[in-house]
Amino acid sequence: MLAVALAIFFWSRAETPTVETSSERRPNVLLITIDTLRADRIGRGLTPAIDGLAARGITFSNVRATAPLTLPSHVSLMTGVIPPLHGVRENGVVFDRKTPTLARLFKDAGYRTSAFIGAYVLNRRFGLDEGFETYDDAVRRDVERAEQLEAERPGAEVIDAALKWLPVDDSRTDAAPFFAWVHMYDPHAPYAPPAEYLAKAGGNAYDGEVAYADAQVGRLLDALAERGLAANTIVVVTGDHGESLGEHGEQTHGMLVYDATLRVPLVVSGPSYRADDAAVPRTDDRPRSLTEVTPALLQLAGLRVPPGLCGQLLAPPGESATTSAVDCDSYSESVYPRQAGWHALSALSEAQWKLVLSSEAELYDLQKDPAEQNNIAAAHPGVVQAMSVAVRNLAPSGGRTAAVAPEAAERLRALGYVSGSNAVTADDPNAPNPAGEIAAWTRFEEALGRLQRGDTSGALALLKPLAVRHSSAPVFQSSYAQALKDAGDAAGAVRVYKAAVQKWPTNAALFHDLAVAAKEAGDIAEATRAEQAALALDSTSAMAHNGLGLLHADAGRSADAAVAFERAAEQDPTNPSYWTNLGNARAALGDAAAAERAYRRALEMDAEFADALNGLGTLFVQGKRAAAAVPLFERALRRDPQLYEARLNLGIAYQESGQLEKAAAAYREVLAKAPPSATREREAAKALLESLR
Repeated sequence: MLAVALAIFFWSRAETPTVETSSERRPNVLLITIDTLRADRIGRGLTPAIDGLAARGITFSNVRATAPLTLPSHVSLMTGVIPPLHGVRENGVVFDRKTPTLARLFKDAGYRTSAFIGAYVLNRRFGLDEGFETYDDAVRRDVERAEQLEAERPGAEVIDAALKWLPVDDSRTDAAPFFAWVHMYDPHAPYAPPAEYLAKAGGNAYDGEVAYADAQVGRLLDALAERGLAANTIVVVTGDHGESLGEHGEQTHGMLVYDATLRVPLVVSGPSYRADDAAVPRTDDRPRSLTEVTPALLQLAGLRVPPGLCGQLLAPPGESATTSAVDCDSYSESVYPRQAGWHALSALSEAQWKLVLSSEAELYDLQKDPAEQNNIAAAHPGVVQAMSVAVRNLAPSGGRTAAVAPEAAERLRALGYVSGSNAVTADDPNAPNPAGEIAAWTRFEEALGRLQRGDTSGALALLKPLAVRHSSAPVFQSSYAQALKDAGDAAGAVRVYKAAVQKWPTNAALFHDLAVAAKEAGDIAEATRAEQAALALDSTSAMAHNGLGLLHADAGRSADAAVAFERAAEQDPTNPSYWTNLGNARAALGDAAAAERAYRRALEMDAEFADALNGLGTLFVQGKRAAAAVPLFERALRRDPQLYEARLNLGIAYQESGQLEKAAAAYREVLAKAPPSATREREAAKALLESLR
């Protein structure tokens, strides 16, 4: 297994052991994960920084992720166990922190721990901040879609944050070693690399993002060398999953478990490696799993490996071998197809065979058919049977399944949504194999792209037939409803959402989406019930707390709104819109000090968040600090020129500070550019302009 090879790699020279027993000489550990990085992009000239690291270390060329999704794969990487056991099987699920993480184990051993995250999908609210003293996940989100999991920040921003934290030198013998995790999201779709890297990749946008991410890795490795840290730092570079790029009909990842989305690169370099040592292998092509990284790194750092982790470990010279790890083989899965009404997938990979299980069995001979084109399950029933038993042993009864708590079901019934629970606890054995339905998923992804670009009519043309044909698919129904709402048919969206929550009454996000549509349709009672239902199902739902707060605020219930916004911010403290809403509620209650604290928390998350700047500026005007408010409103308008409330407030700030000509110009601009729907701003601007005359 991977840990065996890692141990051989680092301890092959018995006369120079890698790890001292004293904590001062324990190695630093730097783990770099690059989202959506295919294994075949390494070692072909596209990634000089990673290739250079490989030349000083070892490349594991046959490594698979446990899931083709970011959060489940990273939880496996950080815990050393597979998704059916740690319970995080889709993005957006909260890790329960019951399984010790790599960060927790390093921290308990005296390491300084830090993480620098490139995408909201790994936000701290999902639980992977466990054990990290610093967890930098300041990813800017679209104020209109604050809950989207796809929000990201460029790799350069991630590396900038990591470089600020990284020690300046490693010369102090009493300094604690560090474990740092750096995550970059750039190769993830949609692909939009800087022009320089797009050109380097010959116009291939995915490869351009890979090249850009590699350049950022190079910056980090250069800093290690410049600060004298490289000599005592284990560096690991890997991916969390791959990208299909059209193979097997899949354009991206998540829905299938072929090697295009499971195979990832893994490059390791460390302090005791000697490039001229012919006894140390440069490449290891045996089947590996990302779960093996955790026990291997602990062993390399001289730390105890908890029992139950995946991987067979070899102790350093002079110590007895450990038997605390277990052999999990290369188990992978995706339960995401259930969202489309299809069968979940499990896969088991060996040196020769790979089994894929859904409502049917697929078997591939990887030595003869590495592209997994020829299903030979019928010709090898014995192999299928033996590997199927192994899958069931690794994931007994399919792993964890969430259910509605009795008190939640009772609350739902009281709200008039459901008289019982019809939660799906297992796959329908007759559900389709996702591989046979992938063309529908491709059309769905195209529809989502159109929706994100504002092409609602194009999105509806694709989503409506998908919703009609796949009536048992939550994701198709909810996306169709969202498209209806975005196209202006809020009432139609409500009808689709109400049908959906009857089918899937355990889905808190669906109830929240229903609430948003109902509010837009003018049905405030329905919106309120739906948000309450969402919270009955999931009391930690930040978006439902926020939605309920907005309903309270619109009704003038500022105290209730403040409570709801506080709960939203507690659950998702990196969301600037929640802090801004809390500031607005506190301001409405007349508590200027509390309002200012909330606005400033929002600006800590996003220094140019327009609504928070506008709110803080309004407080300054009310506090007779109009001159200080002017730059705040100007910054808000640079971020969002359509924020006409800030334009009006800028005029007021000018007027209060004696700049009457600028005030008049601001009011005229509101009247000239604000849409007719901005009635309050237009009427106020007209009245204030008249007052100047």
